[in-house]
Amino acid sequence: MAKVDIIRYNPIGIFSSTTQTVVTYDDKTVVHHIEPSGNVGTQYAGELGSEWFGTIENLNAGLVKGGANWGDVYKTDVLWTTPAGGYDACDDYKNSYNAIYGPMIAAVTGHHLRSNRMARFTHPEGFPDPAALFEIQIKAVRGESVSINGGTIDYGEWQDVQPSGASVMHKDANGNTVTTLGDDLKREMEFVLIEQYEKPMAEKGIDFKASTMWMEILVAIDNNPAETWARIDTLKAVMADYYGDNLPAGKIYPVSRIPNLDGIVEPQPRCIVGNDITINRSSEVIDGFASWASFDRSGVREVMVSGVGGDDAGAILGTIDSRLKEAGGTGLKENGIFNNAYIVAKDSKEASRQWLADFNTSFTAYYEGTSPAGRTAQYLGGFMDEKYPCGISNRSMFAL
Repeated sequence: MAKVDIIRYNPIGIFSSTTQTVVTYDDKTVVHHIEPSGNVGTQYAGELGSEWFGTIENLNAGLVKGGANWGDVYKTDVLWTTPAGGYDACDDYKNSYNAIYGPMIAAVTGHHLRSNRMARFTHPEGFPDPAALFEIQIKAVRGESVSINGGTIDYGEWQDVQPSGASVMHKDANGNTVTTLGDDLKREMEFVLIEQYEKPMAEKGIDFKASTMWMEILVAIDNNPAETWARIDTLKAVMADYYGDNLPAGKIYPVSRIPNLDGIVEPQPRCIVGNDITINRSSEVIDGFASWASFDRSGVREVMVSGVGGDDAGAILGTIDSRLKEAGGTGLKENGIFNNAYIVAKDSKEASRQWLADFNTSFTAYYEGTSPAGRTAQYLGGFMDEKYPCGISNRSMFAL
């Protein structure tokens, strides 16, 4: 009989330091998912290499709680504080970070990086820790039949395909690197969906549209902040046209820049593939996505609740709870594994920091008396819709 046990280590009012989910499927296979909450390395001097060293140390401590190591990491979210100085400053920062990213993981942990990656310059305000140059979120998995390769977690009988975030950057027929298609965002998004994801997956026998259950979309705005919400509306329309009845759950939000500094958009999908897989989608479309999507495999259901925006963290968590119940779950407090929080920055640092404090107070009140899921948080220039001052998305899992 299938069973899902969620262990929340060292919980405080806002998050658990690590969430370990032990999944026993009907076919008797056992898988461990280990997700440390978002981490920074500010115990060391505010310098990129030192903070990355400290972040690796802190994340490693979270992995160890679940019996995992860096060789088990399959997904890394890299959230950079946007530096002052515009394009050139971002380019220098990105190149400096990339130069130490993989080598330092190998040197500190003894494991070579196997995970995919999605990076972005979030906002100049940064993160809940104001000294952080970046915040990192990782996901790991271990199990007897599990292997990780190029963003694909292979469980033997089925695959969880999570490629790295992709932009329009590619080589043309002459071998030249192309970094932009101009100002046509619709064309750019369609190029990424079709050329960077659909066609490569088709070569592996994967129906990209039918198997996508989740999509996270970053839209860069620093080159034209006035177009922020027009760009987001364009991307919502592209998603609806492209996916039709297969619209996934997901979230979309503006960032300062994506790593391809000449690009505007970077999506990252999650596709579930296998004979023993059933993907379920809510028929309710909110803010451009199915309000939730789930997949069933051997007596276990995993649910991804799309980003929910609002002006109160407790109310947002209540909405996520209701959507999780629509998807068959018991509730957020019982089934929740991870929450991603998004704080829309105010006009001043003082107002932004006070808004984070208010958000956390409401968030903590919702979980009072229980152990919350893991969490990461970031400041942004917006989330999902212009009217939302904050937002949360969620991943949950339970036995059927």
